[in-house]
Amino acid sequence: MAGPTITYGTAGNLSASASLANASPVTVTADFSTTKFGGLITAKGTGGGTVAATNGLRVQIFELGDTVPTADTIATTDYTIPMTTSTVAQRGFRVPTGKYSVKITNLDTSNTITAQLTSSDIG
Repeated sequence: MAGPTITYGTAGNLSASASLANASPVTVTADFSTTKFGGLITAKGTGGGTVAATNGLRVQIFELGDTVPTADTIATTDYTIPMTTSTVAQRGFRVPTGKYSVKITNLDTSNTITAQLTSSDIG
């Protein structure tokens, strides 16, 4: 039996690279329901020219659990990627086969950051 292969998605295929202000989260759906081994959700953030002491790109992944589908209210993944001035930071999250609601939030109360989400199939 052959092992899993990954089909890398186009950068920003879930959420294109864009400015993300504080208190303006972005929520998208990642669908890995037809893959054998699930998927990879990659969150990428770039700090602006100034970064406040309280900062970061918060990534929350919720399973979509029923026929509507409705997202869980408690995230299966809740991770904060620290932001540094004018520096790119990226982190991938492997998820099993299924559908997910992915929410990213800028935790910097004073400055915008640039953020994007990419999905890749593992099958």
